[in-house]
This record gives sequence, C-alpha cells and structure tokens, in this order.
Amino acid sequence: MEITMADTATLQSDPSGNTAENWGLTAVKTALAPGGRAYDLPFMKTAGFSDSITLLQAEKGLVLIEWQADAPLNSYDGIIHGGMQTALADIAQGHAFSTLIDAPCGFSTVDLTSRYLRPMPSGRTYQVETKVLESTRRTALIETVIRREDGKTVSRFLGNWQIVQREFQLKN
Repeated sequence: MEITMADTATLQSDPSGNTAENWGLTAVKTALAPGGRAYDLPFMKTAGFSDSITLLQAEKGLVLIEWQADAPLNSYDGIIHGGMQTALADIAQGHAFSTLIDAPCGFSTVDLTSRYLRPMPSGRTYQVETKVLESTRRTALIETVIRREDGKTVSRFLGNWQIVQREFQLKN
C-alpha cells in the first residue's frame, strides 16, 4: 500500500491547545521530512535534489531549506547552473504556497523571475529562504532568496502562484 502526502497530512494541534495547522503546512512538513514523499518524486531525483535539500523550518507563508549544492549540478566551470537555482526556487515556492492551503487542491507557477547576483560554487551549503509576500484566496506573490554560508545573497526569485482547479485528487 502506497502512502501519499494526503494520507500523512492530517491536521495536528500542538500540545498547548493552540490552533491546528492547516492541511498544506502539515503536508509540507511531512513531504520534506527525512524520507518524505517529496524526495521520491522523479523530478527531485533527476535534478539531484533528493539527496541535497533539508527542511529547516516551515510555517504559514515561510519555508527555509538548506541545500548542499554538488558537482552534478555544475555548469562547465564549477559554478552551479542558474537553471538549477531556478528549479530549486520553484520547488521552494510551491511548498511555501502549500502552507497557505486548507485542503488539497491544484496550483501552479504563473511566472518566476530570477536575479543572479553572485557566482554559486558547487560543494558548498546554501540557505534557501522562501516567503509569501502577498496572498489572496487564490493567488500569492512569493520571494525566494538563496544565501551563502556567510549570509550574502547569491540569487533572488520572485514568483506569482495561483490555484488552478478547485477539485483535486492525488494520483498514485
């Protein structure tokens, strides 16, 4: 029996009796937990993210990931290819958008802009901070900033996201 993210994303209350987490936030924490479903997705494996990202923090409107950028993601000169940075930003933004959602639904990137500010050498660890800047019932403006270990910004991404359908079923 295959366990899906929806099966494991049950609403949970904290012990102090505070409000339960929404479906999306619980789903993100479950999917990005060690051994979580996100790491088994074909794209994550093909892109090399399955073994290189770690969830540090997730709360409503915020996802913080640590990324070990390794050689398979290089361009020819030992610098991480900008497309890999963009792919990671898109993944992080999708998870940040999920934290806003109360029930399973389909959603997608509308657009994603990128700014590459510094070279990103491989073999180092980077922090990927993704925040929802604005949101409505169906859309969100989300920013991702990738920083070096010394805190300097390497790249910055701004994405618009929207719910694309009301009814949603996870496929096996």
